[in-house]
Amino acid sequence: MRNLFSALLLFTFSFINAQNGETNLTFDMMRESGDEFLLGEEHYKNRRFEKAGDHFAKSFEILKNNKEAAYNAACAYSLAKMTDKALEYCEKALKNGQYDFSSPDLYNISGEDQFQTLLLKAEILEDEIKNQSIAPIFRLPKNYDSSKSYPLIIAFHGFNSNAAAFSAHYEKVAQDNNCILMLCTGSKIIKANSFAWTFEQEEYERIIDEIEMAKLRYKIIPGKIILTGIAQGGFMTYALGMIKSEEFCGLLPVGGLMPQNISMSLVKNKNVKVYSIIGLKDSEKVIKQNEEAEVAFKQNGNPFKLDKYNMGNEFPVNKDAVLDQAIKWLLN
Repeated sequence: MRNLFSALLLFTFSFINAQNGETNLTFDMMRESGDEFLLGEEHYKNRRFEKAGDHFAKSFEILKNNKEAAYNAACAYSLAKMTDKALEYCEKALKNGQYDFSSPDLYNISGEDQFQTLLLKAEILEDEIKNQSIAPIFRLPKNYDSSKSYPLIIAFHGFNSNAAAFSAHYEKVAQDNNCILMLCTGSKIIKANSFAWTFEQEEYERIIDEIEMAKLRYKIIPGKIILTGIAQGGFMTYALGMIKSEEFCGLLPVGGLMPQNISMSLVKNKNVKVYSIIGLKDSEKVIKQNEEAEVAFKQNGNPFKLDKYNMGNEFPVNKDAVLDQAIKWLLN
């Protein structure tokens, strides 16, 4: 079994993003999943393997994407000699990016043909994800002219998503405002076509390097670069925008938490604007931190707008109009 409840802690500051869009989960669901995971660990330690498997399975089924919960359920069911259940959750773990099935807990099912087939699939998928590119994707204005200069919008996807899938959210607003759109990819590989942000210094430096390469590749209007993203990508928007404020004219976080470990004293650029979009049905933590961000940025001398909508951690229903309004305000 993998004692990796830390993976669930990702959900305390990010929501889960499906590859074709944003799938909203509530914080209550996350807490419930975490509670079930901890109960599974407790039963496992006391060698009540069937009960452990049931709790790990319930933890997985609430969120539908936590590979550690599925893997632990498989291990517990294997120890309980519940072969069918163990194989079922091995398959679910594999589907969600678990490629290492070497735990001795799985010995009881190791001779099953289905398990051997699963190991081959895991090996193939693991090789495939190692070759996935995290290079940025660009979308150019419809009538792009290489002799002209353009504003640049840099978008960060959410947890468990990718740049290509996320591009649909910003393509229209970029076109309508005659901007180049740059879509970045998180450094952490979750599974095939699914990534997350690490928020480590190395990752920030990589994104800055990618921005510098974009400036060499295209003509970017000086002082007209906007950062934006949803959920975990919203956190990335705040974080990079605060660390390198001199590079940007605007930040557009959507349902993102404001980093608590980055000092406002780093925000040297008093001209960088922030337009934050949050949902009234989002977690109290997201709402509170964005309200605190409004106060902190304004005290620092930075223009700040906070728009609240009757939604959770997601884009507004009238997304295109809202993003267009925000982009225009940030560019002007």
